[in-house]
Parts: sequence; structure tokens; C-alpha cells
Amino acid sequence: MFKHRTLSRREFLKLAGGGASGVALAACTPPATPQPAQKKKTLVLAIQSFAHDAVRPVLDAWTAKTGYPVQLVDGPASSQELVSKYLPAFQAGSSPVDIFSDGDNSVGPFYKAGWIESLDNVIPQETWDDFPKIFNPQIEAFHSYRGKRYRVPHEFAIGYFWYRQDWFSQKGTKPPRTWEEFVAIGKEYTHDGIVGTLEALIKPGMLYVYLAYATAQAGGNLFNFDEQTATAFQFVYDLIHTHKILPEKALGMDYTLQNEEYMKDHVAMMRQWPFFWGVSRDNQAWYAQGKADIALPPAGPAGSKSWWGGWGFAVPRLAPNKAEALDLIRWITSNENAPILARGQSWFVMPRKSILAAMGNEGLVPYMKMYIENNVPAARPFHEKQSEAETVVDEVGYLFLTKQISLSEAMKQGAERIKALR
Repeated sequence: MFKHRTLSRREFLKLAGGGASGVALAACTPPATPQPAQKKKTLVLAIQSFAHDAVRPVLDAWTAKTGYPVQLVDGPASSQELVSKYLPAFQAGSSPVDIFSDGDNSVGPFYKAGWIESLDNVIPQETWDDFPKIFNPQIEAFHSYRGKRYRVPHEFAIGYFWYRQDWFSQKGTKPPRTWEEFVAIGKEYTHDGIVGTLEALIKPGMLYVYLAYATAQAGGNLFNFDEQTATAFQFVYDLIHTHKILPEKALGMDYTLQNEEYMKDHVAMMRQWPFFWGVSRDNQAWYAQGKADIALPPAGPAGSKSWWGGWGFAVPRLAPNKAEALDLIRWITSNENAPILARGQSWFVMPRKSILAAMGNEGLVPYMKMYIENNVPAARPFHEKQSEAETVVDEVGYLFLTKQISLSEAMKQGAERIKALR
């Protein structure tokens, strides 16, 4: 916040016109016309619309404390969309927002260009200490640049394995523990308009997500296009073309369509982000206990794994109300307010100490604990040019899964294109 500064006598005389004569002239000047009170600043916070109701109470409390209102606008739903939306403004020397929610793979170039404000002197240590140690590598890779921190995570985005526990109970079936069991159970359910599994595989971004998920279970380094990556690519290919439990139409499907198909009772099992907990339970006309339960991911060669990443809050360096925005980001990410966000929307549920203490075994928390206790979280694949590297995976993976190139050619093209990014 700005501090009031008292003028020295010399500065006052200088501003008044210089010396005693200037003061005398000023005394003869008619009093200035009173100026209207300055309009209260309104901050703009961009975040996806499904999170607005959860964020609003925290923002209203800050407004009551500071007097500054906050306008919520719909934020981009993908990192690629975020770059497209904000890059032109940043390049032109402006920002349409004061704070935004951004994805892991979108902000690296923004850090390097100097377009995001450092939070080193803004976020207190007690907030960083509230995160578990498993967050440290992710924070250093995706929330920091050259030793400075620029974002605060607000999401523990791990791909949970959802299944129709109500259907499984009727058949006496247990959730699949391995890839082989996943395929066998998927075949049992693939009939009469029902598919064994479904995933959003549309480009850009979503195909990469699932290929990274499978590669984590295979134990590979996705951006190296190594032998384990080839195993994962082949497994996904077989789900579509050999076992036919994942429909080929998934290659043109986004998360909204995937969720709709699941809630139309057309899907037995699927990988989906944490927000589906809220989406499924908010659909009161459909939801009943057992319709959207969570189990450990089916284990591949490297075990039961699911990579994690997330979204975080950041302040553009050119934010119109930067001083107030820095105070607001400190407020909304605090240990006191993190549990309020988590209770409002499952997207904000993270293994922060404050959230776990406040929520106990409420909602998604027991499953999050189960995943951590079983060592499921795998690090998100990292590349210095993250967005471009993910695009390579998207494009090469699509060519292979649509039978346009062979597996060996996919690995060759992928490795060559990744090497060319360096």
C-alpha cells in the first residue's frame, strides 16, 4: 500500500512557486474547486467460472477489510488458451487482470519475459510451510524461476481413477489392480452403449494428459520418448484398436463431453481430475452413492501411478492495481482461507496442513490421503519449453493413435522434435 509522505519546507516552497513571493501569490489565488472523491479501485480476478462461487466469500471478506471490490471473470480452461488470451496484452505493455489462475505449462515463458510479479516478499513462510514436502519439486519446477517464486498452487491436480462402484457391487467385481485387469473388466462392460473406459483425448493438451498418465505407470520419461514411453503409447493404442474398450471418438472429446457421457451411465471406469467430485455431486438429479467412487489407478510396469500438477494464482507485473493485487493474493492463499476454498469446490482440495486439519475425512480428502499413502503421485514431466514439448507429444501421439505412423516412427519423430527444442 502507498504511504503518505509529508513535504519538507523547501519542497513546499518550491511547489508553491519558489520563496516568499510564491507564497504571497498563492495567498491571492482563489481556493481550488473541491474535487470529487476518487472512485474505489475494482480489482479483476480471472479464474474458471465453476470456481467462482467458492472464491466469492473469500473475496468479499477481503473487500470488507480493505474497501476494494473484486470482479470475477471467467479464466481460460487450458494453458494454451491462457497464453493466447494474455500474451498480446503483455506484449503491448498492459494487463486486463490483476490476478489470474494459471496452469503449470503456461507461465514459464511469462517468467522469463518478466511479465509476472515475484512473490518472494509477499507470501509469508507460514503459507509455504503449509504445503507437504512432495510439493517442493513441483514448486521449484513450475512455480519458480531462477530462485524466485511467482505462483502459489491452489490445486493438487492428480488424475483419480473413477468407477461405477454400484455396478461393480452388483457383479461382485473389485476395481482393477493392474493394466491386465483393467482391460479384462473393461471388456465385460463394453456393450449396449456402455464403454469400459473413456478419456478426453482432444488436442491440444488433453491427449498429452492421458499419454503422460500412462507413461507414469510405465515408468518412462515422456519427453525422452524412451522404451517405457513406447510401452505406454502401445497400451493406449491397444485400448482403442485391439481391446476396443476406449472408443476412438475420444480423440475428439473434451472433459465436458467425457463427464456428460459418464453421468449418462455410458462409462464404467475413467481417469479424471479432482473437479469431477464436485461436478458429479452437483448433478443431484443423477448422483447417488456409488456412482462416482475412487480407487487406486491400475498398475502398469512401474506401479499404481498418476502424475500430478496443477493451477496456481499469480499477479501480472503490469496489473492495473498491483499493490492491492499483491495484498489480495496473500489473503486468498493464506492458511486461514485455503480451507474455505477447499470446502467450496473440490478443485481447491490440496494436502495442505490447514485443509487437512479443517476438513478431516470430508469429501475428497480420504482419497487424496489414500493416493499419497500408496505413493501414487508421480512428478509432472518437465521441459524448459513445456508448452512446445507437450505439443510434440500431442501431435506425434495423435498420428500414432490414428494409425498414420508406426510406433517406432512415433518414438523417432518425438525424440527428434524434442531435441530440436533445445
